[in-house]
Amino acid sequence: MKIALARWDKYISPLLDAAQEILLAEVDKGQVTSRRQVRLVNDGTGVSLPEQLGELGIDVLICGGISNALYYWLVARGIRVFPWVSGEVEEVLRAYLRGELYRSRHTMPGYQRWRRRHRRRWRRGW
Repeated sequence: MKIALARWDKYISPLLDAAQEILLAEVDKGQVTSRRQVRLVNDGTGVSLPEQLGELGIDVLICGGISNALYYWLVARGIRVFPWVSGEVEEVLRAYLRGELYRSRHTMPGYQRWRRRHRRRWRRGW
């Protein structure tokens, strides 16, 4: 499984749409087997952020804020998106692997409102 975490320095990027780097971790049986930094191109060259993320073959994306359009694009392509997350990237990755991602220490303000608005789709994995 490939997990992408939107980065800004050593923290989760506050907005995926403006992120310039992700940590791409490959996980097997709950253990990280490899990791690498991937630079995202946001310079107007015509390559869009959704295309870049789609080409990486990721299964899970963990990020801070995200626009609705980008969220639905990713979900429609089978990527499981965990938005409104904050904290240090390594700590968030460990929390995800332990199943503790949405504890209050890792959620951004606005998460509860977003969850209520997307509740039906969230439960279906949509």
